Amino acid sequence: MRAEGRGPSAARTRRGPRAVWINGLLTAAVAGVLALGAAPAHAVVGDPVADGGYAFTAKLDIGDGKRGCSAALINPTHVVTAAGCFAADPADPSTVTAGKPKEKAVITVGRTDLSGQAGGVAEVIEIKPRADRDLVVARLAHPVFGITPVTLATAAPAPGDTLRVAGYGRTGTEWAPTRLHSTAVTVTGATATTVGFAAKAPSTGTICKGDTGGPLFRENGSTAVLAGVHSRAWAGGCFGSTEARTDAVDARADDIRQWILDNSAVDQALLGPGARLTAGQTLAGRDLRLTMQPGGDLTLTHKNAPAGVIWATGTGGNAGAYLEMQPDGNLVLSTAGGQPIWHSATWGNPGGYLSLQDDGNLVVYKKDGGPLAGGSVWGSGSTRIGTTIGSGQPVWSGQWTESASSVLIMQRDGNVALYRKSDGAHQWSTGTYASPFGYFVMQSDGNLVVYPAGQGGGVGAVWASGTFWSPGAFLKLQDDGNLVIYGKGGGEGVGGAIWATGTHA
Repeated sequence: MRAEGRGPSAARTRRGPRAVWINGLLTAAVAGVLALGAAPAHAVVGDPVADGGYAFTAKLDIGDGKRGCSAALINPTHVVTAAGCFAADPADPSTVTAGKPKEKAVITVGRTDLSGQAGGVAEVIEIKPRADRDLVVARLAHPVFGITPVTLATAAPAPGDTLRVAGYGRTGTEWAPTRLHSTAVTVTGATATTVGFAAKAPSTGTICKGDTGGPLFRENGSTAVLAGVHSRAWAGGCFGSTEARTDAVDARADDIRQWILDNSAVDQALLGPGARLTAGQTLAGRDLRLTMQPGGDLTLTHKNAPAGVIWATGTGGNAGAYLEMQPDGNLVLSTAGGQPIWHSATWGNPGGYLSLQDDGNLVVYKKDGGPLAGGSVWGSGSTRIGTTIGSGQPVWSGQWTESASSVLIMQRDGNVALYRKSDGAHQWSTGTYASPFGYFVMQSDGNLVVYPAGQGGGVGAVWASGTFWSPGAFLKLQDDGNLVIYGKGGGEGVGGAIWATGTHA
């Protein structure tokens, strides 16, 4: 598939800088000429890639076939590509703005042969352009597993270095190839934001239409290190081109490595198909930690309150047990000998995966599901709630909240416990740890009550604040660490406290 874009006019190709390009020089001035005069780089002239090779290279389709580009997977939920792919005029990538693409954009990655079934397909739901160059970080609607992402370079390539390019665009003989192609190139120079290269003998071409956004990378053994993404090229050697020049220029990626990392942060910790957590290992989310305890229990705790178990499988007494996200979509905890002792009952979802989300919920999703795409098939219910708990609001087992100094947990064992974030010290609790899966509720009569699972409405309470005489009262976990019940209309700075733990700093 070819990309839209403006080719170099005859007048442009005959201007003074032509001799400079023929000589293969790429100075800062020449890079500017290329940006104005060359066609947007759109397929790699080179050899077909063997099945599974350079699997991090993605095919990018925009507008259901209106435009084709390439991209590079940098983690399971993000790719980098050229900003021009999303511009109304590909020659002017500066017009691209952050947010959802204006037209539907879909990547196919890990599929060397586009007619096959390998890899995965995901929609691009958000792009973040870099202001000073033709590059965007693009977020996917759901993660793609089983593909080793490209590594980000930390230093610019030097003139004379041999690197490699890859893409899904035209070749020397094909208008719309269905197979990934790649070839070696020689670096000709670099500016503050770009890196230039040209064909490396015996090859007579580099990149063509369809390769925009594809990777320029160094091969360090089995590791591919990203140096840039394809931006502009003269397209010499490409099908349908009469141009002889093979020079091209990419947007540099090495000097903005941290910017790319910051803008591609994954908002969930992931356990992909076939992956395991063995004894002592942890899956770390933003606030919570899922730990396969050496004794066999799988626990979810807050990073600042490790003693407070938010959720657990309750499978202690099985030393050496391990957790596996099975390829069939079932999350299974087994003994050291492989005997299942707990599972999520989510089989029948091949390619499903486990996500420890930033909101604290532990979720099993279908292969093409995610926090922004739906498709959840199981969840722990361990969600974070607000620091103000209103009249009539229940807080269920596994729910938690935190202020600047403290963490309040409705623990799995039925205990409502408050921990200090600075050192994880226990500050206060209801002492109701003998009521597994219990919950508490800020009742409409003003009473804060803890109930065992299945009880409520004044029946079976195991603890209460005794503030039943204040209808409309609410509970607040303050930044100073104090847990306070305020009467209706009261609050911090207003007064009206009718009960407190006295745990303020």
